[in-house]
Amino acid sequence: MKLRLIYIPIGFILLGTLGMFAYISKPIQLGRLSDYSQVLRANNNEILELRLTSSGHWREPISLDEVDPILIDVLIAYEDKRFYKHSGVDIVAVGRAAWQLIFSGKITSGASTLTMQTARLMHRDLAKRSLLTKLHQMAFALRLERQWSKDKILETYLSLAPYGGNIEGIKAASQAWFQKPPSQLTLSEAALLVAIPQSPENRRPDRFPENAYKAKAKVIDAIADNLDITPELIAELKTEALPSRLRRPQSIAPHLFDRIKRTSSETYTTVSPEWQRQVSGIISNFINDYAEPINGAALIVERKTGKVRAYVGSADYQSKNRKGGINYLTSIRSPGSTLKPLIYAKAIDRKKITASHVFSDQAVQISGYTPTNFSQGFSGEVSLKDALIQSLNIPAIKTLQLIGAVPFENNLRSLIKNPRLHTKYAGLSLALGGFYLSPEDLMNLYLEFADPNSSQSILLKGNKVTNGNSHLVSKSSSKTIMALLTQKRENGGFATFKTGTSHNRQDAWAVQITQKHIVLTWLGTPDNTLTHSLSGRNAAYPVAQQIVDTLGFKTSAPELIRDLTGFEGQLALGCPKLIQFPETGEWIRTQDLGLQVLAETGSKWFLNGEPTQVTNGRLNLKTPGAQRISVRSSNCIETNTVYVQLIP
Repeated sequence: MKLRLIYIPIGFILLGTLGMFAYISKPIQLGRLSDYSQVLRANNNEILELRLTSSGHWREPISLDEVDPILIDVLIAYEDKRFYKHSGVDIVAVGRAAWQLIFSGKITSGASTLTMQTARLMHRDLAKRSLLTKLHQMAFALRLERQWSKDKILETYLSLAPYGGNIEGIKAASQAWFQKPPSQLTLSEAALLVAIPQSPENRRPDRFPENAYKAKAKVIDAIADNLDITPELIAELKTEALPSRLRRPQSIAPHLFDRIKRTSSETYTTVSPEWQRQVSGIISNFINDYAEPINGAALIVERKTGKVRAYVGSADYQSKNRKGGINYLTSIRSPGSTLKPLIYAKAIDRKKITASHVFSDQAVQISGYTPTNFSQGFSGEVSLKDALIQSLNIPAIKTLQLIGAVPFENNLRSLIKNPRLHTKYAGLSLALGGFYLSPEDLMNLYLEFADPNSSQSILLKGNKVTNGNSHLVSKSSSKTIMALLTQKRENGGFATFKTGTSHNRQDAWAVQITQKHIVLTWLGTPDNTLTHSLSGRNAAYPVAQQIVDTLGFKTSAPELIRDLTGFEGQLALGCPKLIQFPETGEWIRTQDLGLQVLAETGSKWFLNGEPTQVTNGRLNLKTPGAQRISVRSSNCIETNTVYVQLIP
């Protein structure tokens, strides 16, 4: 009978052992480890955008190769000297704590291992103060040790440990308290970050510096022997200043965060944080001068690689009246005249026009379609350069008709590959803004236009350069059109740009091509409502030019022109000076509306686009005011604009 009674406790022990084995073999519930912040980082590792966890914490995962080894040494020396020897529960420490409890009536030393601390960090219910919870915590620690490596347990602890406020994990803590990654910590900083998690709110150095100092000093004293720290170094470490404030990252790229498809909690982009801040400020300042709901956006992309260096989807992400939450860089809009350079480049490739082509800008009707210019007037005979710079519609429509509107639009669609593009074809209205696309789409087209076959599309993240196999225009026609687009600025520099304005002025665009980058700016209304204030030249271009000047981008027009050799026909930029007098921009006073002019013999003269006669070097005007004087000789044409004042 007594022998049978012995089997009862043995049976319980066996059942308990089997139950424990079954428990520690079960898959580990990740708990809070499965919820991390979403972080968008710049090309220099700086945080551009941070979205907190569902519980409102800034918490990022960490791997040991991202942590300075000194922090690991301090953590283990202070918290769990036998970490690499025990299996989750330190029997020596448990025995010591039990002995102290029995003989002194209180616990004077802890028995909690780093693995046990990790268990309660993963699951809040394991942090309660009770004997049953403590046993559960130990059992979960045993499960962790059975299934995970020591490195993974340390990584989990360092990902979840609290550091004051809503800061959790060493990656966020190092950035928040010291503005550096955890791979660059000093011994003093490591000691503080080991001390804070034991009482994160009471040891915050910004609120309780004395508590933080004492806690750091305690850690340093405790680890001195284990890490062979000299008394002189101990004194030095204790005097090192504490951080005075907790710094959280600013939101500077919310639209880009929404735009990028994230496959992990951390995403690296190609964006320059400094440029992002500057461009955001420029857009915001310009938009403040416009009435609501007008908004703006800007995009900077590196030529040949497509890497996005600045991405500003609106002037203010939080603005309700301007609908700032909309990413206008992905919104489908009318591009106005911004596609005209591409049309002319394609026509040059197909030998439909030359760089010295002269257009007749006059009223025309095409299959019942009667287009007009933005100014509602006509310019008569104009050069390709003038047609480009003045964004004249009639020459662009005639050119598009020469190359075929549908084939050209198919070419654009194959390059853009945006499923949101309208299914209805624009026809000849493509030259005037009838082919709706997004600013990102337009940037992709200009990347291909500026550097044919160098980059297939804009690159928002990563560092891989994608070489495209697309064919929009040739390099020679690209250089030709860019040279014709280049204008001399008042400061003596050059600017290569194209502007566009949509019907009813809902959209104003500017695309500026510099030596290494392309800058795109857009201003418009969220719901395509008409305005009376927006145009590409007066609204979008000044924004683009300020961005170019602020960031120090350069445009070298002579280099572009020098490369234009061997092209059919004489280039407009290579023509001799035709008008010797008057110079463009001159203010001329006359008593009889007679204007002295001088040009090569045999030249053909035009006044405000209409043929005119010059007799004895004198051109007779009909009215005073602004006058556009043009001279054509062979394949060259030159236009000067002057202001004539009638005096008594």
